[in-house]
Amino acid sequence: MTSSSTTSTTTSTTATSTQSTSTNGLWYQTNGSNTGKVIIAHVIVGNTYSYTTQQWINEIKMASAQGIDAFALDFGYDSWQAGQMDSAYDAASSSGTGFKMLLSLDFTVLGCSDNSIITTNINKYKNHAAQLKDSSGNMWVQTFDGGSCRSDSQWNSVLRNNGIGIKFVPAFFNDETNTKMKDMFPSINGDFLWGGAWPKGNNVLDWSEDDYRISRSGLSRPPDVYMTTVSPLFFVHYSGRNSIWRSDDHLYARRWEDLFSHRALVDAVQIVTWNDYGESTYIGPIGKDMPSGTNWVTGFDHTPFLQMTGYYAWAFKTGQYPTITSDKIFFWGRPHSKGASASNDGLGKPTNWDWTSDSLWIVLFSTGSGSLSVTMGSSSSTFGVSAGVNKFTLGLAQASSVTAKLTRNGVQVFSVQGAVTYTGSPSQYNWNYAAAAGP
Repeated sequence: MTSSSTTSTTTSTTATSTQSTSTNGLWYQTNGSNTGKVIIAHVIVGNTYSYTTQQWINEIKMASAQGIDAFALDFGYDSWQAGQMDSAYDAASSSGTGFKMLLSLDFTVLGCSDNSIITTNINKYKNHAAQLKDSSGNMWVQTFDGGSCRSDSQWNSVLRNNGIGIKFVPAFFNDETNTKMKDMFPSINGDFLWGGAWPKGNNVLDWSEDDYRISRSGLSRPPDVYMTTVSPLFFVHYSGRNSIWRSDDHLYARRWEDLFSHRALVDAVQIVTWNDYGESTYIGPIGKDMPSGTNWVTGFDHTPFLQMTGYYAWAFKTGQYPTITSDKIFFWGRPHSKGASASNDGLGKPTNWDWTSDSLWIVLFSTGSGSLSVTMGSSSSTFGVSAGVNKFTLGLAQASSVTAKLTRNGVQVFSVQGAVTYTGSPSQYNWNYAAAAGP
């Protein structure tokens, strides 16, 4: 047995020793009610070409079951995308979940001066039953970039002459060093920090970027809102765009816990993303409409991150961590060592390739104390478990799967095997995660 590269931490949360699942079929029971917080998942409409209405309904139900309230639809000019947006809105209405949609104006795709694309879609969906609105009936609209496209008066004009109040929460990238965002754009109704989900250096993510953004937003909360992000990782491997951001340190779970700790400062959280396969940030099911050349996604399931989302989403909404009613484990890892040389990859290693460790990341939601044994090929370790959220790491080793066994009072509680593979001789570079969960 090897214990190198193994660490453990425990977060104390409400737990119970019962092994029965809660009545909603989940492994936790929520406590309290929503205090007005909003959870949104970012959807790339360009990756939904083959979607049927039923697929939209299925994915809406998956998202809603995990505490997600709405999809932000990031769309472009392809004619078929308008039809898919219609399907998404209509599917939300017919899903029976109360799920909502909102427009995300992505100015890396949309023309900076194109007013028509904005007004057309506002008018199209302003009275739709599935449109996300605030308590005053104002229609939520967000952006990705676009702060240099229009002055404040121009934004106000294009947004607010359509017969509907607008809740404008942009992710502008303007420099706030000398002028606060609200002073640059007095008509905004919120500030959206897109990049808060990842550290920008080789360090553990902390609250510093949010803290700075909040201090420079100039918002008046309420009614203004502050929205920030959470994501499981970031890796892209195209010609001309080949990089990672550090996604270690149990990033997805730790970020949610940071959001919970700072929930008094945050009104909405956006999960980035539901289906951006190119950047490896997806938590939804893998579809078949990914961009050409995206060869690092198939077989790398991220839906375990979606399963984890509900626990944290409801904690953020209610201000109380759910009660863990059944033991649940999640683990994820990369398919090869960061130092490995790929035999058939002309792009080379991604920028920041060494901002990571060769580790399997493990999160156990436990109803009580016990012992967890995890094995991946020649790498194995046994960890002491406490009631609550336990985080462990294990050194990656060549294997086709990972096995995790939990015992309590001498009795095996579960044995879970997950398809997280690892090799020392990859054909192509891949810093994406494969994730597994059980039981």
